[in-house]
Parts: sequence; C-alpha cells; structure tokens
Amino acid sequence: MHYLVTKIGADLDNRYLQTPRASGSQFSRDFSDFSRRWKIHSLQLAQLIASNHQNVNVLWVDPSHPAKWGEVHGDFQVVR
Repeated sequence: MHYLVTKIGADLDNRYLQTPRASGSQFSRDFSDFSRRWKIHSLQLAQLIASNHQNVNVLWVDPSHPAKWGEVHGDFQVVR
C-alpha cells in the first residue's frame, strides 16, 4: 500500500505530487503526471506533506484491496 498527494482542480496531466529532486529540499512542491508521482509509504508522512500544500487530497492505493484506491479523511481510508 502507498499514498499519493493530488492537487484538487488541477489539469489531469499535472495533478500528482512528484518525487522530490535531490536539490536539498525535503518535500517536493511540483505537481506532475502519473508517471512521476511520489509513492509515499506512510500515512503520517503523506499527511505531513499534504499539510504543506493548499487544495490537495491524500489518496490510498492498494492493489490487494477490491476497490484498489480511495481517499483518506483524517486517519480513515474511504472507498466511494
């Protein structure tokens, strides 16, 4: 399982928070396409990163779950 931070209302090609570059910054500020998304492996880290951005969602992704993905609200994983 991993988590993704997505920009609400962004263009579909630029809605996923991308993996940070080695420029010394701890968190990425850039949003990009699905191929360069940042797979975050802890909910706490995903929530910390999301708190440093405006208008974002945290999504959970789990290939073994029947729904495969959903939103995170607080500490709860929601399937819609």
